[in-house]
Amino acid sequence: MKLGLGTGGLVASTVLAMVLTAGTAFGQDPNYVLAASSGSGSTGDPVSSTVTLDSSLGADLQGWSFGLCSDPLALQVDLATVGADTFLADEDGFIDLATYPGGATLGVVMCLTGCLVLPPSPSLDILTVDYTILGTADTPVTPCDTLGTPPVAMVVVVGGSSIAPVSVAGNIDVIDPNQLVASSATGLLGATVDSTISFNNVTLGAADAASISVTYDDSVITIASVANSAGADFFEVQPGTASGELVIGLIMDTTSPLDNFIAASPASTALATITWNGVGVGSSAIAFTDGLGSPPANNGVVFGQAGLYAPSLVDGAVTIVNFNAFLRSDCNSDALVNIADGIYLLNFLFQGGPDPVCDDACDTDDDADLAVNDAILIFLYQFSEGAPPSAPFPTADLDPTPGDGLGCDNDADDQP
Repeated sequence: MKLGLGTGGLVASTVLAMVLTAGTAFGQDPNYVLAASSGSGSTGDPVSSTVTLDSSLGADLQGWSFGLCSDPLALQVDLATVGADTFLADEDGFIDLATYPGGATLGVVMCLTGCLVLPPSPSLDILTVDYTILGTADTPVTPCDTLGTPPVAMVVVVGGSSIAPVSVAGNIDVIDPNQLVASSATGLLGATVDSTISFNNVTLGAADAASISVTYDDSVITIASVANSAGADFFEVQPGTASGELVIGLIMDTTSPLDNFIAASPASTALATITWNGVGVGSSAIAFTDGLGSPPANNGVVFGQAGLYAPSLVDGAVTIVNFNAFLRSDCNSDALVNIADGIYLLNFLFQGGPDPVCDDACDTDDDADLAVNDAILIFLYQFSEGAPPSAPFPTADLDPTPGDGLGCDNDADDQP
């Protein structure tokens, strides 16, 4: 295999022409699909696009050539590498790979004497181009025939004929690093749980105001209260025009001198804390949704006299479970862990003592089995510097291993 690096369109086009002995077909052939993958990142981040070729409905391939075009103002081309299937080219084959400010080109002949072809395949790994994101807006990466001198054609070679494949562009999604974020939380059925809406400021100055509109599943959670976490002078909460909608508006300072702000970068500022009632078992997304309320409100922050700035939106979720919190090794349910808990478990196991209110609490090693070892571990912890009980310990909390058949006080994990 002969590998040329950086020599560009002239070599690729010339060598491919050597195998085009039976003529040329025009028009895109849907039996061959050349597709560039998509990616995402923030300005300054590395990102890659991989080009694959679907020839599953076609015939044996002798070679191919194409360019992968990008906007040099949006993406900096760092490196281009041939894919695993390109490297299958015979030692008597040819690979020409070149990079340009606006992308990369690749020309491949599997074997100059026709000794090797690639059989039809749904996903041939052809080329990967690595970039650094320069811009702030989404930008495409597109299979093309405009790079190089002369331009490298976008073709696959079958039986000595060039065939134009269908091309599918990828997209580099440029993510704004400044984010409105809804935190996630887990709560108990019939209790309350908090989640917070925050602004993560990575690159911007101090902000004066914010607008928040979210949806939620009111069969799982309902609003108990909404707190002004930012200390804004003006803080208004309204339901949306439909159930499961919440709109919040806040202005940090309404009187002179205007010196109260959402913090400048780098900072994360809690804007609002929502206390939810857990009314149903399940999970509810806390989803930022523009256009809620009357008049419609969009999500964003305001800087001075500028309009509403729309940062990235990071949804959260609140999960409601029907489990009871407990303290591991508190077998007698007195909110303490000591020698009495081990003795209580032994009495239950061997003396016909009362059933524990919370079986899971007695399972010191969290192996889903109540045994004498659980009592021994309590004694070792108390008197011989043994390992502490498994979580939740040393404070009460939810079971980190639900579904093991040991529950607590008739909760959803309690099995008969």
